[in-house]
Amino acid sequence: MRGGGWWGGGRSNLFILPLFVFGAGCFFQFTNTRTYVNYDVDMISPSVSQPKDKILSKSLSQVKDNVLSNSLLLEYGNSWKVNPGSQSKEATEHSFGCKWLDFESTTGKTAKFCGHNVEGEGVTATIARSKRFHHCNVLPSMWEKSGPKQENSIYLEIGANIGSCVMEMLLSTDAKVIAFEPHPHNQYVLQKSIEALPQSIQDRFVLVPVALGGASTTNTIYAAKHNMGNSMVGKIVKDYRRQVFDEADQFEIAVEPLSSIISTYPDIPLIKLDAQGFECHILDGLTQELANKIRRVKFEVAKSHLRAQGCTDLLSKFRNLGFDIYDESEKNKIEGEYDQFKGMQELMAVRNTPIH
Repeated sequence: MRGGGWWGGGRSNLFILPLFVFGAGCFFQFTNTRTYVNYDVDMISPSVSQPKDKILSKSLSQVKDNVLSNSLLLEYGNSWKVNPGSQSKEATEHSFGCKWLDFESTTGKTAKFCGHNVEGEGVTATIARSKRFHHCNVLPSMWEKSGPKQENSIYLEIGANIGSCVMEMLLSTDAKVIAFEPHPHNQYVLQKSIEALPQSIQDRFVLVPVALGGASTTNTIYAAKHNMGNSMVGKIVKDYRRQVFDEADQFEIAVEPLSSIISTYPDIPLIKLDAQGFECHILDGLTQELANKIRRVKFEVAKSHLRAQGCTDLLSKFRNLGFDIYDESEKNKIEGEYDQFKGMQELMAVRNTPIH
């Protein structure tokens, strides 16, 4: 198991304040202060075609790359903002730390990697032994296989965990990456690894620290003691009977629909989806308009986790959005539902209609 779980906006009275407040706001904007304001979006003309939130947040954007910035409808919510950094409130309160490792991509490029400093944590231990995480090895070739790239092409990772697959993609390809990871401890180690990279690589990456689901809400995320990849939204599902979930690893998190955060601007050749059974809820937050921009989704089927989250029709949901289902090699087409599989499976959803 590797992914995190899945996983805000009152209106302000800004416009009834005296005019000097607006002037002060302009001062902060031009001095590049990272100010976060809840705007009254109804004050924007309805004739404007792009999302109202996006128009107002662009002047405060933290994202330097234009493709990544234009791919985001939202860069902050009531309790979150993109690229929160490694000095979050949770990191300070819980004294998160790093076990620094040597990472080597499938193309031989190297970097320093922050793993969990918890003895026996699964993904961290694997990277310590092998210098990378084997489940990520196939991603660069899948990226290349997904067809010609455009100026607006991006890679999405839903359930980034500690960033082993993010690191593989950043080092082995020139992909621009948007990753979703809701667990604060995983966010911390991922951000520490990113902060240790050259600035040119950092600029190709955005972390959105929320879970994805069918509606904007909040929930609780839980994580297994020696497998932070088994981070689940809303409930505990154990990989084995004696697996421990510490209360210290439980956090309240924001949940947002994917189509409320990612715009229809980008071309999306590949998504990696690993959400510990929350996949049906994630697809419920995906509009057809955005789905039409996606070429391939690599996803995991874990029957016990899917059933615990009430997800019994995952493959049907993909098909209803215009995808065919194949095994990971894309040589064998899969019919029916996931209950046909005995163990955990890695599958591919491949768009069966032209990309719009």
